[in-house]
Amino acid sequence: MSDNEFIGTATYSPEDNKLRIYPNFRLPKDLYQRVRRAGFIWAPKQELFVAPMWTPHREDLLIELCGEIGDEDTSLVDRAEMRADRFNDYSHKRFDEANRAHDAVERIYDHIPLGQPIIVGHHSERRARRDAERIEEGMRKAISLWQTSQYWTMRAKGALRHAKYNELPAVRARRIKTIEADKRKQERTKGDSERLLTAWHNDGNPLTHERARAIANFERLNTHRCYPLADFPRNPPASQYEGSMGLWSALGDDTEHAIITPEQAQQIALKAHNRTVDHCLRWIEHYDNRLIYERSMIEDQGGLAAEKFDIQPGGMILTGDQWVTVLRVNKSNGAICSVTTNAKYVRIKSIETIKDYRPPTDDDRLQLKKATTLAPLCNYPSEGFKEITKAEWKRRYPDGKGTRELEATATIAPHRVRYFYTMYATPAIQQVFITDEKRKDPPPLSAAGAVKPDLPTERVTSAPISSTPQSNPQAEPFEAMRQTLHAGVKVVIASQLFATSSDKAAYMVKLLDPQPGNDILEPQAGTGALINPLADLSCWITAVEINAALADQLRTRWETGNNGTDRKPICVKVVCADFLECNGNLGKFDRIIMNPPFVNAGDIKHITHAIGFLKPGGRLVALCANGHRQREQLKPLADYWEDLPSGSFSEQGTNVDVALLVINAATQPNKPPEPGWLF
Repeated sequence: MSDNEFIGTATYSPEDNKLRIYPNFRLPKDLYQRVRRAGFIWAPKQELFVAPMWTPHREDLLIELCGEIGDEDTSLVDRAEMRADRFNDYSHKRFDEANRAHDAVERIYDHIPLGQPIIVGHHSERRARRDAERIEEGMRKAISLWQTSQYWTMRAKGALRHAKYNELPAVRARRIKTIEADKRKQERTKGDSERLLTAWHNDGNPLTHERARAIANFERLNTHRCYPLADFPRNPPASQYEGSMGLWSALGDDTEHAIITPEQAQQIALKAHNRTVDHCLRWIEHYDNRLIYERSMIEDQGGLAAEKFDIQPGGMILTGDQWVTVLRVNKSNGAICSVTTNAKYVRIKSIETIKDYRPPTDDDRLQLKKATTLAPLCNYPSEGFKEITKAEWKRRYPDGKGTRELEATATIAPHRVRYFYTMYATPAIQQVFITDEKRKDPPPLSAAGAVKPDLPTERVTSAPISSTPQSNPQAEPFEAMRQTLHAGVKVVIASQLFATSSDKAAYMVKLLDPQPGNDILEPQAGTGALINPLADLSCWITAVEINAALADQLRTRWETGNNGTDRKPICVKVVCADFLECNGNLGKFDRIIMNPPFVNAGDIKHITHAIGFLKPGGRLVALCANGHRQREQLKPLADYWEDLPSGSFSEQGTNVDVALLVINAATQPNKPPEPGWLF
């Protein structure tokens, strides 16, 4: 980089006290490291370097690299709005990704109801477990992306809220107090260095070793340095130590042990203190400029609310959510800085916290005078009082003595007595009677002034905050997914269970012809595939399932009333038992719908057992294996028999031929439905 070439533009913003560099090109590595060491951070989205605060060193660096420092064009709110826009973009991107992840999960579990088990044992267990893992991984990804989207949404709101908060007059007033305190620190440091400069100049008189040692005794860290032998040769018995030390140590106890001479100490101190004074002057100038800016901004905003009022003791101020009485007005440099109140906890309120004011009436002033008037100080002997002389009282440490008010009794009014604190006596607080001082007895109790009036306070009632959380339609699918993920996608091993597909279940329900109020039995409920088509009917359903894990899932899903959806509520009772061992304990039913196990002719046993549970006029619809024994034993009992196409259950993991039968109770007219409605 040539002498006339600058890396870019530098700006300073008094709103946030930050320096910025807008580079024209990618900085070389050595220059980049130099900028980073100065405290600048690269903001990639804004394409600039920013330092957290102004310092003289950073200002010098920017003048060197950029030639000058201009004013920042964008305001704090403008930058916050741009930042909020970036955060909203992040939020929208994460939200879109979350929706895509949610849709991907739905595509996987289209055939697996949320919260239901994946049944293995009847088809590839490996695929079932892989699907379960993919579903859980997809759910976690979707929920994580949704949470990230909400995080960036809150960051966007927070950026704007923070910028607007920093512009409030009360916040500016507190910032002014902080700047004034920092300025006073620099002024104290500058004053200390100036006094030491005056001492080291010594008015032109010769600087002796003793005088130099006396001044060096007040030196601070800014004069500490190393004294290498090459630059400061010395002879024994002077110390051969070359590390950092102060001037006082370097001067030694006498000239024989000195590492440096008084003249060298003087030059080191003068150089250090002149540098410190110059450094402090730059900070003080910077703070003055910031104070001018902040005060002008408050003035443009109309000033503080409290500056519009003539606050007097006895009046009431609104601070926070409470009106409190003013006991005393505190001033600094002729202006009100705070007020002392009768608040319960924080009694002194800063001027910027005052929102409103009520002037006092004559009665308010009288009440304040009565409440704040000290009780008379009395001096008399009494039981438990320590008798001491005036001289002994005077010798007591001031922080361990004082006066305290005693409450009124039946005969005497409230009054004050002296006390002191002692660590080794009982009681620790000793009340005092000074023997060589005039005795003053407590005043008698009178109706007037016996009890001090309580000064008023008033709580501002605000509108109650609603405890009902606001609904967010976008969050509902992800919250539902979160609840499902808590339970996990469960894998249950259940041999010889072949779930009924939704189309076949719908066809069976049409053949069943259930009526509102019917009692319906599902003897081998499994995953509840045959209950699903009944969900829109007002029926009473008893579901029997031998597998405990599947029974628990059925209870979670159906016994809650409506399956967690907006469907019409149905009543489902789940019984975990072997159906072949159930007899009269289940009762009789208007309709029975079933898909029994086929192994070892189990379908014949279950169907013939189920016929005994039918009410007169009831109907049973069932699936069975389309084999020789089934045709021989079940087809004669059926009022309707339909051979289903080959491979009807291939998706469920079996290629066995299947038939569908309908059995009507004796009193039910034989009206078989038209075959081939679906198949």
